[in-house]
Amino acid sequence: MNKITIILTLPVIILLNGCGANNTRTQKYYTNNEHSKMTYCIGMSDTAMYVATEKLKSVPKEQLINYYASKNNSRLNIATVEKVYAANFTNAWDYTIGFFDECALNLAGVPASRVNFARYCAQNTLIADVAYSNKKYGYAKDHAYKQFAKFNSKTPYEIVDKVYSSSGSRAEIKLDVWNACMTKISGD
Repeated sequence: MNKITIILTLPVIILLNGCGANNTRTQKYYTNNEHSKMTYCIGMSDTAMYVATEKLKSVPKEQLINYYASKNNSRLNIATVEKVYAANFTNAWDYTIGFFDECALNLAGVPASRVNFARYCAQNTLIADVAYSNKKYGYAKDHAYKQFAKFNSKTPYEIVDKVYSSSGSRAEIKLDVWNACMTKISGD
C-alpha cells in the first residue's frame, strides 16, 4: 500500500465510522475559527499543488514568479513558489497535503495530532480539482472514476458526480466540497 493510499484511506475509514448510520451526532473536531482559518490553507494549497506540478515538469521558477506577480495576493503566492521550489519531493499530491498540514499548524494552530480529519477534507478538494480538470477537458465521468478506483471509498465517486453536475467554477466547487466536509466536523 503506497503512502497516498494510506493518507486517504485511514481518515476515510475513521470519518465514515464516525458518521455511521447509528450515530445521531457527528463529533466536532474543529472550532469554527479553526475551520475558517484552514479555509485559507485550502487556497494556499491550491497554489502549492499547481506550483509543485509545474516544478516536477521542470518549469523554471522565474516563470511561475512572473505568472503570480500580477495576481491578487502576489506576495503570498510568490512566497509559496519559493517554498515549493526549495523543497524536495517526487509527488505533487503528497507535497500538497504536507503543505496543508503545515499551514493548518501555523495559520490555524491545529496540531499535527488533530489535523487528520481536515486533511481528509483537503484531499477531497484535490479530488474535486482533478475531476474539474477532467470535465473541463471533455473527459467522460468514467475517466475520472478510474483515476480514483484504487481508493476503497465511495467518496471520490460522489465528488466526481458533484463536479460533473455543477456549473460552478473550479474555485466555487472546491470551496463547496471543502465546506461540506468540514461543516460535519466543525462547530463551537
